[in-house]
Amino acid sequence: MKILNKLLLITTMFIFMIAPTIKAHAVTQEAWSEAVTVYGAALEQNNSLQEKTKSLLNTDDSDKIAYVHANDLTKYLNLQSNDSVLKSSIRIKKLAAGDGLTLNINQSAGKITKITEDTYKNALLTAGVTDAEVTIAAAEDVTGESALAGVYKAFEAQGETINPTQTQAAQNELNSISNINAENAGKNGYSQEQLNKAIAEAKAEIAKQGANLNTTEIKNIVVQKIENNGLTNVINDNQINIIVNFITNAQNSGVFSGENKDKFINSAKDYVNEIKNSDGFKQAADKAKDMGKNIKDSLEKEGVWEKFMNFIQSIIDAIMGLFK
Repeated sequence: MKILNKLLLITTMFIFMIAPTIKAHAVTQEAWSEAVTVYGAALEQNNSLQEKTKSLLNTDDSDKIAYVHANDLTKYLNLQSNDSVLKSSIRIKKLAAGDGLTLNINQSAGKITKITEDTYKNALLTAGVTDAEVTIAAAEDVTGESALAGVYKAFEAQGETINPTQTQAAQNELNSISNINAENAGKNGYSQEQLNKAIAEAKAEIAKQGANLNTTEIKNIVVQKIENNGLTNVINDNQINIIVNFITNAQNSGVFSGENKDKFINSAKDYVNEIKNSDGFKQAADKAKDMGKNIKDSLEKEGVWEKFMNFIQSIIDAIMGLFK
């Protein structure tokens, strides 16, 4: 009993000791006081196009303004381009930790012809952008591949560091998913929503398992998520290997580990729930059911009791470490 009382006393003291640290860490996760609008470099000397894009993005006069240039695409995405073709623009406001990621593509004037909203969001999560409001727009039709660089430039404008290794992993993912979507367009039993859900669930599972998996382990998870989402015999072996490759690159860049782990898992859960509530996914689920397939929900919510016990265990582990 004496040992238990001492342990409880030490636990209480430990909680009070770490409380200021928790508070200080939370301050670093505060939302930005203003949004950032990042225009494509082609708009820097074109006032008419910039004003039209400003309206599409609902940019406020109080926004910070920046421009994404060709060298930014090289830095963040490992892509070569020219300033004159960079017309897609973004407006982003960072939110408080836990608020989640919302993304809107305004295509009322110019169409984003290649990249879907879900694909952008999946890539943003890979890049570590988990709590933000993002709007993407262009006054003319564009492929949309350069828009991610604008998001990263916005963080730079606010003095926050974005890891280029992770952004390049995100760009690799974005391009790979877009190609897989194109290859499977019109194929019976396939939808982009199913694929994006499967990939998000696979990445979350890898994070939960410690983000130190080998290629075979990652492939097993990917294949399972593909099956859970009714895409077996739809996604071919080459496409599975492409998915395994970009997820492996993301893991190696540290996306799913360290302080990113819990934030990524929670954001992935929110993202999967958004997909499940979309009309496209509901139609895909109905279609899969008609074909004798069952789309499973493989991101179970962790219970309150389990979270509490995990918290207590982490405290005990920390205390026991003091006596080693």
